[in-house]
Amino acid sequence: MKIPRAERLRITQEVYKQWQEIYGDREDAEAEAANWEMLNKAMAEAEEKYKDRPANS
Repeated sequence: MKIPRAERLRITQEVYKQWQEIYGDREDAEAEAANWEMLNKAMAEAEEKYKDRPANS
């Protein structure tokens, strides 16, 4: 099952909050790469959580 839209939004917001605490308003390549890495890791964990759930739950 795909990650529900509301859950994807919650994860994205939480990752951004964590990233802001670490990097603030930096826009350099290192900060952007870290943001992408944090988001990918969180989404992978969520995919693992939702992989065995039926589509209608």
